[in-house]
Formats: sequence, C-alpha cells, structure tokens
Amino acid sequence: MTSGAFLAARPKVRPDLQIGPRLVRGTSPVHLLKDPRTGRRMEVGPKEFFLITRLDGSRTLAEIGGEYAGEFGTRLGERQWGQLLRVLHGRSLLDGSPAPEPATAPPAAPTRPNGILSGRTRLVADAPALMDRLHRITAPARRPAVLTLLVALAVAVLAAVTAQAGTLWRQTAHTAHHQPVLLFAVGCLLWFSLAVHELAHGVFARAWGGRVNEIGLRWIAGATYLYCEIEDVQFLGNRRRKVATACAGTFANLLFLVPFYPLWALLPADAQARPFFGTLLLLGTVTGLANLLPMPPLDGYRVIAHAAGVAELAGGSREFAALAGRRLIGRGDGIGAYPPRLRLLYGGFALVLAVQSLALLALCGLVLRSLLPGQQAFLAWALTPALLLAAVLLRTLGTRARNRRAATTPTEAAGPPTPPGTPPSPAPHPHPARKDTMTGPDSETKPPAATAATEPRAHPDPAPGPQTEPVITVEAVGKRYGEVNALDGVSLTVRRGEFLGILGPNGAGKTTLVEILGGLRQADTGRVALFGRAPWPRDPALLSRIGVQTQASAFFARLTAGEHLRTVAALYGIGTTAADTALERVGLTGKAGARVDDLSGGQRQRLAIATALINEPELIFFDEPTAALDPEARRELWGLLRSLHSEGRTIVYTTHHLEEAEALCDRVAIIAGGRVAALDSPRNLVRALAAPARLLLPVGELTVKDALALEGVDRAAEEGADLVIESTVPNRVLTLLGELMDIEAVTVRTATLEDAYLTLTGHRTEHDR
Repeated sequence: MTSGAFLAARPKVRPDLQIGPRLVRGTSPVHLLKDPRTGRRMEVGPKEFFLITRLDGSRTLAEIGGEYAGEFGTRLGERQWGQLLRVLHGRSLLDGSPAPEPATAPPAAPTRPNGILSGRTRLVADAPALMDRLHRITAPARRPAVLTLLVALAVAVLAAVTAQAGTLWRQTAHTAHHQPVLLFAVGCLLWFSLAVHELAHGVFARAWGGRVNEIGLRWIAGATYLYCEIEDVQFLGNRRRKVATACAGTFANLLFLVPFYPLWALLPADAQARPFFGTLLLLGTVTGLANLLPMPPLDGYRVIAHAAGVAELAGGSREFAALAGRRLIGRGDGIGAYPPRLRLLYGGFALVLAVQSLALLALCGLVLRSLLPGQQAFLAWALTPALLLAAVLLRTLGTRARNRRAATTPTEAAGPPTPPGTPPSPAPHPHPARKDTMTGPDSETKPPAATAATEPRAHPDPAPGPQTEPVITVEAVGKRYGEVNALDGVSLTVRRGEFLGILGPNGAGKTTLVEILGGLRQADTGRVALFGRAPWPRDPALLSRIGVQTQASAFFARLTAGEHLRTVAALYGIGTTAADTALERVGLTGKAGARVDDLSGGQRQRLAIATALINEPELIFFDEPTAALDPEARRELWGLLRSLHSEGRTIVYTTHHLEEAEALCDRVAIIAGGRVAALDSPRNLVRALAAPARLLLPVGELTVKDALALEGVDRAAEEGADLVIESTVPNRVLTLLGELMDIEAVTVRTATLEDAYLTLTGHRTEHDR
C-alpha cells in the first residue's frame, strides 16, 4: 500500500469503547479508557486521547494528522500511524478487530487474612443482581419531582436539627449519663442507617451505568460496618453524577431521620422516649455529615477529588507537601512542575487536613469534658491522640517487618507467582479500576503509541522465577537539572530475581535513574522503594543488600586493587577473603598487587564491578559495565552476569549494546525523553514491531518483477549489490526461491531488539528504508 493510500484510510475505534474524563495524576493529565467486553482499563495521555477520539471513521488519517500537527506542533508519519493502529488492533479496540478474549475475573490480590481485630467478609453472593433489584424498587423515588421533595425533606430535617442543637445535645448528655442502655439501641439504628448509606451509593451509581462489585461486612477494632464496592465511578459521565454518587450516602442518612423528627417534636417534653429520639436525631445527623469531611476515605474527600478532576488527591497532596517542605529548608524546588491551580489544590488540601485533624482533636476533648468528670475527661482526651499515634506506629512497624520477611523469604517458600500489575485488594466505593497504560506521543521524541509500552499499572509478562514480591518500586519519579527534565514521571516495578535492562540514547536519563535507585541522588518528585524502604536519605540497612557500579567510579587511587577491595570489605564489616573472591570473579587476580592508578580503563571498569559485588548483594545496579571492555572481556562479563542471575540476584543494567540486552535481560525498559517508552521482554518488543523479514540475494539471481510474482512477497527492490525481498512469511518464500536458485545465496534478516529500540526512540530502522 502506498503512503498516500495508507493515509487516506478511515479507521474507526469500536463504538462501545468507554472513554472517561480528563483527570490529573500528580502533575500529568490522563484519560481513562475501558473495553466493556473484557473489562480492561487503560490510561492514555492527552496526545493519544486526541487521536483515539478522532478515529471515528469519518476522517482520514491525513486529516487527523493535520489536526494533530495544528494542536501539538508535530506531524505524524506513516510509521507512527502504523504503530498506533497495531496497538489498537492488537488490543481489539478497532472496529473489525478480532474478537477480544472473554472477560475473566482479575487475579485475586494477596490480602491479609481475617483476624479478630480486622477483616472482611462478603454478605451477598450476587451483588450486581441485588443492586439491580434495588434499582428497580427505588425507581419511583428517583423521579425528578419525587427526588426534589425528598431532598427538601432531608434539608428541612437538617435545618430543624441545627436549630434545636442545644436541646438535642442536652438530651444526648442526659441519655449518656442516666440511660446508657438506650445508647445501644441508638447505635443499632445508626448502624442500619450506615448500611442504607452504603447501598445508596450503589443505587445512584447503578442509575448512571455503574456496577456494584461486592457487598460485605468489614470490622476494625470491634467496629463493624457494611461496605459497597462500586466499579467504574470515573465512567459515570460528568462530574455532577460522580459528586452526586459520593453525596448519596449522606442524603440517605438524613432521609432516614425524616420520620423520627415528627415523633420527637410531637412527644411531650417530659416523655421518657423523647431523649431517645433526640439522641438519635443528633448523632444520626452528625454521623451523616461527618462523611462529608474532606478526609480520605470519607465521601467529602471523594467529592473534592471528583469535582477537581484529580486522581489520588491524598497521595498528590502528600508528595506536594514534602516537596514544599524541602523547598522551605533550601533543599530544592521540586514544586516548579506544578501549575498554580494544582499548587493551590494540593497545598490547600494538605493544609485543610492538618487543620481538620487539630479541630477534631479539640472537639473530641470538648465532648469528653461534657460527658465525663473533669479528670477522667482529661485522661480520655490525652489518651485519644496517644492511641492514634500508637496505632500508626504499630502499623508502620508491622509493614516494615512484613517487608523484611518478604525480602528475605527463600525461593522455595515464596509460593506461586503473581503477575506484575495485579490490582490491590478492593476498597470501599469507588472500587479502584484495574488499569493498563498506552504510552504515546507525550514527547516529541516518541511515536504515537509505543508498542508493548507498559507501566506499573499495566500487565507485563511476569518476571521469571517464583518470587512475587517487588524488590524495586518506582512511582512517577521526576528529576530536573535547571531547565533540563532528566526524568519525567518514570514508573516501573522490578521483581526478585529479575534481570532488567535499561536502554536509551545519550541524555535519556538512564544514569540519573540508576543513581536515584541506588540512593546516590534524590528525586525531585515521585516515590522509590527498595525492599520496601526508601533509598534516600541513605539508609544503612539497605547498603549491605545492594551493590552499585556507576559510570564514574571512585577508587582509593593510591592503593593497590587488592588493598582497595579489602578496605571496602572492612567498611562493610566483612572478611578480607571477600576481596580475593571479588577479584577472581572479574578476572583481576593477577592485578591484585597493581596500584589502581596503573590499571587500564578496562581493568578499572572490572575493579568497579568487583567493588559492587564484594558484599554479595541481593540487588545489583550496573551502569554500562562493558563500556570500556574489549570483546573478550565483554563475553567473560556476560558469563559473570548470567552466573549472578542464576543465583537469584536481582540485576538492573544499563547498556548501549543492544545485543547484550537481548542476550541477557528478562525485560528491558526503553527510556526516551526522560520517560518509559516501552517495558517488556525483548522477544515481545520485537514481536510487537511486526516488521517483515528481509531476504537478501545477489542482484542478477532474480529480477524485481519475478520476485514480486512470488507468493508471500510484500516488497522487492534492488539496494546496491543486493535484491531485497520483504515478507511476513519468509519460510514460504524461501521454499519458492529454492526452486529457482541456490538457496545458500540467500541471507535472511529478521527484526531485532535494535529495530524495536530505534523505532521506539523515534529513529528509522533499516525496515523503514
């Protein structure tokens, strides 16, 4: 197909593809997509979203490309369009694509077992069916006229309770002091109202196309409550619907109190039941309104996040607050990437959380002072923050202990593998979506959609071996040097025993990423964890478990190679025999007595590798370790790397030698423009390229016309002394060529990782020529 004919095509995405709204995650805008047939969810950037929403069959690729150039200032070529369409076709998102695989339940995430203090259990076997019935039953009440009346009643009760707050508070205090048994009855009714609260979320979401995933019971420290998990809240439509869904619970709480207010108002002032209803009205109103506090995971927090169009508002606010704190003490200006609106949103939310926490603590003290004698109230008030602090501390220590156990669990006891990207255990409404990621033209150096590109929320091939715990977790890491954006939202996960290669052109950010992972440099934004711990600031507990070989290694220059390694061994507190073992491993035993200054460049490189290995680390970072080695030494180092990998060590490895990555790595991450352009196994990256095989034979053996006449030949042309034939079925073409000529004169070249690399980093490959 000629270029003009290709660009005249009018491809169309499936009309049933669900497209969510624009959200902000950190500082990056994202759009959500969902395949309703498989349940697969994807996050795309604004450029991919621009293209996908215009693939409606009414415009040609040339027309869409013109609009894209006008919007983003760069024009898309046939190769970039081909990659985007291959991704969409491969994921069965194009109209006419092969039917997608049947939807399957997502793999169950590892969850903590239920215990006495905390746990959860499912109460309804078929939650969607129950919600469908409730949706039908409540249909009359959701008519606009009826719903307006119900809202008016709820507001009237709220106003009446507010006006009578003093009287209701005195009745509540009287019940607490003189009729504490009635508090149990009030608590039972309030528990029921909270159950109605949760179901109201589900009914409203169901009315706008949402789906309730699960209804169950959760208990924490003796408190039990119903939960209702809702899927696809972000796909409910406009922000008004999402905000209304979040507010539905409080509306149900106030509506639940409507029949009790007339009973309270009509009872005589001296009636014994009046304090009971007064307590119910006051505590029920407080309980309902408390859910609107802007505190995660309450409904008020969700209202703000939906209204502002921000994903993970709490996490973004914590990250912004940390960066702002570092700026105040003169340790960088990491908030420079935040536009004014996000600075106001994240900073304001962090401030509101802090003020709100202090206000709630003060309010707790006032309530206790009213309900308890003076000294007991003071002790109870002082005990509240102490218990909260102890709970947080115990949870932190428990998490660290679990991380340490997970990191030191032997291979045999690790259990069956869990694919990377397994979603976290569900949380109450809204249920977090299981997401994939399509990367695309988010920078001018990348093609429209990098094939096989994935991030932590995606689902790449599982790492080899039975280990499932991530050793490295990188989330939205950014690093700037003045005006240069070295890393821009890099995210990836490396699992135990995996050999990960990091590829990219000069200046792509590979070395910066390795230095951040190794704790040698601080990231401006994002989060990094090694074995569940942050490498910055320098963590002594991590140093004994990792080894780092950098491009510019430092040595004790006046010492010999053996003395240098023995000094390093002493710093680690290990025996000097480790130095001899490390020298032997890198083939420098004969240079143990040579001064470091006298070693050649290649020998110094091997000494740097020996320094990284001296403490027998579990996790090793190599930054271009073969850069100064001769071919023989490179091959020897390959053997060492394979040996380390076979021992179960986790290796992160940067290189410019693509054949090394193809031969050694389980997966490779291709970095371009400070971002992850692709993350997958070398085989999958090459397969996703979908490049034809090239058959080369001497000119004169066959004419171009005769070659094109062969079945399976896609293209034929003379290039210098060779006749080049391209075909996606090379074996069939080889069989036909064998009938016409000596088959030994034919050279077959298939796509390699180098072709995928050059394509993903925006360069042409020999297959494009």
